[in-house]
Amino acid sequence: MDLGPKRMTTEARREQLLAFGRLHFAEHGYEAMPMDAIAERAGVSKGLLYHYFGNQRGFYMETVRAVTDEVIAIIEPPADQPFDQAFRVMVRRFVGYVQEHGAIYTALVRGGLGSDAEVNELLDRVRVSSMSRILGRLGIHQPAALPQIAIYGWVSLVENACAEWTLTGGASPDQLVDFFISAFEPVLNVLQSQQCS
Repeated sequence: MDLGPKRMTTEARREQLLAFGRLHFAEHGYEAMPMDAIAERAGVSKGLLYHYFGNQRGFYMETVRAVTDEVIAIIEPPADQPFDQAFRVMVRRFVGYVQEHGAIYTALVRGGLGSDAEVNELLDRVRVSSMSRILGRLGIHQPAALPQIAIYGWVSLVENACAEWTLTGGASPDQLVDFFISAFEPVLNVLQSQQCS
């Protein structure tokens, strides 16, 4: 993937390098090759990568941050729809993102959990953002312990099931969305019982 030496803005060049980073780290992981080999593969100078990202770790973490920022942005539920419809849109967008970017998503979820504290912290931003958006749409601002556990468990189910789906297939996106929504029903019962108590 040759990224040089076309003239472009600083931001455009950085975004191009991050797009390459997704492909590279999805295929090779973080420590598979040194920075000079990564630069050669990208068709740019090692100095350019250092200029934008500081070092190999910086390049990796900025790639992870770009992916998690994208996920947080796309799962924003529509504000002009009732909860059931907005929730389905949110789940569908997430599944669609995983379908389109399965390699880097799976590399982060399966490679980052428990093995890299910084990556796990960025992934947890996605989980917490998902939880807070769902709770916000339901009008729950201070959930008790059990609702928090229940909703975090559901988010973890979606995260890991999607990672498995990218590896094994066996279901359509619509089937996956329907499954996740049906799996949320017991969680919703717990959340609604808090509202009534």
